[in-house]
Amino acid sequence: MITIDGRPVLSRADIHQQYGYAMSALERWWAARAENGHPDVVDRIGNTQYWDAEAWTEWDRKRLNPEVDPRLRTRDELGQDHGLSRSKLAALWRDRETNGHPAPVRIGGVMRWDTEEWGRWYEQQRTTRAYPVTSTVDQQAAAGDPDELIGSAEFGRLLGHRDHSWTAKAALAPPPGFPAPHTWGDPVGRKRPKWRRGDAITYTQNRGEIAAAQPVRRRRAGSTNQQPYMYYGDPRLTLAREVIRQHPDASQSELIERLHQRSDQPASRSTWRNIVITAQEHPED
Repeated sequence: MITIDGRPVLSRADIHQQYGYAMSALERWWAARAENGHPDVVDRIGNTQYWDAEAWTEWDRKRLNPEVDPRLRTRDELGQDHGLSRSKLAALWRDRETNGHPAPVRIGGVMRWDTEEWGRWYEQQRTTRAYPVTSTVDQQAAAGDPDELIGSAEFGRLLGHRDHSWTAKAALAPPPGFPAPHTWGDPVGRKRPKWRRGDAITYTQNRGEIAAAQPVRRRRAGSTNQQPYMYYGDPRLTLAREVIRQHPDASQSELIERLHQRSDQPASRSTWRNIVITAQEHPED
């Protein structure tokens, strides 16, 4: 290693060779030094820039393991806070151009959101758009007699489901706050539950609050029957984290291709995509 005034220094080529980072990524980080705190050049020899080795290594360590403001929450953490599934959160993010979804802060390649800002935004979404009644049929359904008995299909339509299978299953294994059927119609087979329309509408309007009020179940030390996030403990997730660290500038498709080549465990491209997303959101266990 070259030294200047007795201090070990690194050129961009040295960093590329020792850490495996793409030259384009190193150039991009240097160009954005005003925002990311990249160390300054300590000397130049010809056209070659040199950085203090200790300072650069410490900066890179903090970049990979940032001290995150506790007010910033990942997508999974927001889901736990508000009782939302990953698919619901992904849908909200997908529609950000029309719903005004708050912009994220990227730390170590992971998107995070200010918990208060996101909570205020979601509360507005929940009260105005979370369970919209859009079609003429749905408007008529919501405006019906609250004492009228309705079946799984009608209840599912109020909830915004395309079919009634979820509602029928919920009658047998009800989630928190789900109303018990007023009658089963077929008391022996228990196959035709009926609810009062008013009870169904009340649940439809309040299910977001009900879910958010449920305590977050955290994984107990030593427990193996509840994972804190998808692919927890999966060796493929460990490999994905390693590949991301080695190739921080790679696209998702490039990462998936590298994982296909390096892993001895078969997985579809969609599975690798989910593993890459999880690795980006959870760089460490």
